Amino acid sequence: MNAPVSRAKRSERLYIRLTIDEAEYVAGVADARGLSVSDYVRKTVLRGSGRRAGAMRRVLPTDAAGTIRELSAVARDLRRLVALSEANKTIDHDQLNACLIAVHAALDGFSV
Repeated sequence: MNAPVSRAKRSERLYIRLTIDEAEYVAGVADARGLSVSDYVRKTVLRGSGRRAGAMRRVLPTDAAGTIRELSAVARDLRRLVALSEANKTIDHDQLNACLIAVHAALDGFSV
């Protein structure tokens, strides 16, 4: 069972020395996981200790943020299409097709 997560403000610091390669590796792994370096190191250090690292804020890579903005715009367009279909009981095939193309293009931004 994990110990309760402390809601106290984090004020203590630990200092470690790393080589340039090690620091770049840690930063790269943290970025790939959408975490800040501090959150990644905290999570890694506390793994297996019976404690949880607490609520970690996720940092979005800049390319993911753009993709999310695109998907939000697509969602807005889909809501408009639903409203039109409820009012008119029909959806224009070209509008629906354009929306689906935009969804596919935005999802391509999340390629692994």
